[in-house]
Amino acid sequence: MRMKVTTLFSGGKDSGLTAILLEPFFDEIELVTFSFGHDSAWEVAARAARAIGHPHRVEILDGEVLETGLEMLRRDGYPNNALNYVHMCAVEILAESCEYVADGTRRDDRAPVMTASSIRSLEDRHRMHYLRPLAGWGWRAINEMASKYLEFEVLPSDRYPASDFEVGLRYALAERYGQSEVDRIFPANHTHSRVVRRKLF
Repeated sequence: MRMKVTTLFSGGKDSGLTAILLEPFFDEIELVTFSFGHDSAWEVAARAARAIGHPHRVEILDGEVLETGLEMLRRDGYPNNALNYVHMCAVEILAESCEYVADGTRRDDRAPVMTASSIRSLEDRHRMHYLRPLAGWGWRAINEMASKYLEFEVLPSDRYPASDFEVGLRYALAERYGQSEVDRIFPANHTHSRVVRRKLF
């Protein structure tokens, strides 16, 4: 029986390394980037997926997810809860039709991340398996492991957007409420990684 895993994919080193780590166990690895449909940041992930060598598609999140996420951002004054909410919505969408769903969340992530109880609920309700290959690893170990298999660059998020939930929320927030609201809620000097190519051995 052929085994397939569907992986949330931003085009960065974490989600890229996740895909590589899953290769020995799955016949097919599908990379999925979620977007709110208002920007073209998903193109970053599409290029990275081609570099890694797995099929890629874009999934558009419902407008209600964006509205709720924006409300949470403005109410809280910081991004963690909104990022966790959007991430959970994305995983739920994939869980409805995929037996194996993975993401690149790591041990020391504060957001997005799912609690143990929410993971159990997800798996029980959808009769699927949720995988976090990087859950036991810290930032330094992931950097070293990713560097062995991937060439990637680290860039400032405000100038070179990535294909993750934060970019979509930042974009919508700036468009609707102005850049000052983005600066109030999101931390300054935030960076992200982009996969440039896969190293061949």
